Amino acid sequence: MSTKNKIIIAAIDLFNASGTSSISTNHIAEQAGISPGNLYYHFKDKAHIIRAIFEQMVMDWEPSYEQAEGQMPSIDMLQLFIAHNFRLLWKYRFFSREQVALLQADAALRERHIEMARQRFARQRQLLQQMVDEGVLHLPQPTPCLDDLLTIAWIIANHYLNHLETMGQSVDDGDFLTGAELVMTVFQPYLISNEHEKE
Repeated sequence: MSTKNKIIIAAIDLFNASGTSSISTNHIAEQAGISPGNLYYHFKDKAHIIRAIFEQMVMDWEPSYEQAEGQMPSIDMLQLFIAHNFRLLWKYRFFSREQVALLQADAALRERHIEMARQRFARQRQLLQQMVDEGVLHLPQPTPCLDDLLTIAWIIANHYLNHLETMGQSVDDGDFLTGAELVMTVFQPYLISNEHEKE
């Protein structure tokens, strides 16, 4: 494993456990088993480490999109896609917890995040539109609108961890993954099962 990857893994573990503000580059170097000087050879400061983590997040999410986009639209595809998203949200949970503050503190990160969020929203919308086109998802007119359902799902996914923790709940990965079921309830009234279609 490269030193750069060791730094990123160490930073993710520490940020998830203690938040970004209380973790210094010295803490990250110690966790990675390297000297601070070696860390600074790869990253100028903590902000650059967070940017690198964000780029890793982008890469980690890509296989989920590619798998979903390569399948026929189905309820199973949607469930797997949502579950995979929640597993990655848990892996990088510090970012969900601190997203607003991190984006306010780093204009470059904010610009990159907005770019990727818009792209990902468009790709998710296309997946849902394919489900509509294939008769898996039925939206009565004039409401709800596809964008409205997707926006609700995004809000739940990106803020579910904060909701649990601000309610005083000690959260583990199992608790968090129940959020995937909550997102499915957004779409459930509009999903048409294969068995129903055959009748």
